[in-house]
Amino acid sequence: MPGVRLNFNKDSIGVSLGVKGAHYTMNSKGRRTVSAGIPGTGLYSVETLSSGRRSSNPANTTDVTNLPERSGPPAPGLFAKRAEKDLNIFLLDIYNADSKDTPVQVVEKAKALKAEHPSLAPAADLISYLHGVTDDNSNINQLTLGKELWTNRAALFNDVLVGKYFAGITPAVQITRGIWTNEIYNAQTFGFIYAEVLQSETKYEEALAVLEEMIPNQLVAISIADIELTNGQFDQAIETTEDIENEDDATAMLLVLRGIAFREKSLNDAAVECFKRALSHKTRSEGLLHRALFERAETYSRMGKKAMAIKDLEKILVDEPQYPEVEEKLAAIKK
Repeated sequence: MPGVRLNFNKDSIGVSLGVKGAHYTMNSKGRRTVSAGIPGTGLYSVETLSSGRRSSNPANTTDVTNLPERSGPPAPGLFAKRAEKDLNIFLLDIYNADSKDTPVQVVEKAKALKAEHPSLAPAADLISYLHGVTDDNSNINQLTLGKELWTNRAALFNDVLVGKYFAGITPAVQITRGIWTNEIYNAQTFGFIYAEVLQSETKYEEALAVLEEMIPNQLVAISIADIELTNGQFDQAIETTEDIENEDDATAMLLVLRGIAFREKSLNDAAVECFKRALSHKTRSEGLLHRALFERAETYSRMGKKAMAIKDLEKILVDEPQYPEVEEKLAAIKK
């Protein structure tokens, strides 16, 4: 058809729509781009709306979540109801890159939106929780509201406006030090947030119950193994992390957690082998590699191999001088 072109290559199938000077392109791998220009001038602008690839956030922080970015927001249709238009205005306001609101401000604005439009309660409550858990001054009851939202997650995330407007909200949730999830704000992402909140309150059994209700994947396994290590359930952690190969950041972290479990059972040689496998691919994220080095240094220290422990810790300092506990660990080893 005029203005429509199919594109084939060895990796994907794509389609381009548009007229001379302006095209919208999307392919089977999820990549979406918009290009526009002045024909005959050679002047063109290309904007990638979605790369079609997942990205990892190697940042290290103790926050349950990083406040998310929102990109490519949809616009209400011409005949959209007032509630939808106000939801769009609310999201554009709180995710304004030039004037970002604090979690407390977001929660207050969400309450006001919900009061004016009760039909927006699903979106308002989910946004309140997402931002409120990052600040104790937000005055939300993290446990009570979290339980309510988790219980009703299917209805909440199936809400039409939630599905439409949350597609561009991607919270960064720390699963364990060195591993983050950076998916859209859906029921699975909410589960990770709620599980982390429960763990922060030492409600480990409840956190495990939430994780067991989630779609099983490697990040869920990491969170479960992390809880098992915290509870001293080292045999269970070894079982949770068995049959793992270093294929990506998630599987490499499972090897790190497996190594910690072996170390805590005084099986140090097995632990070192796990850390070695986790470090075998230097293309893994910096956060993952630093976690593996830190845990191997702790193991070497217990084995009396101080020089090797110091070497691993100093490797971390080269790239990340503020990495938690490294300076203290070095001082303790050098005594």
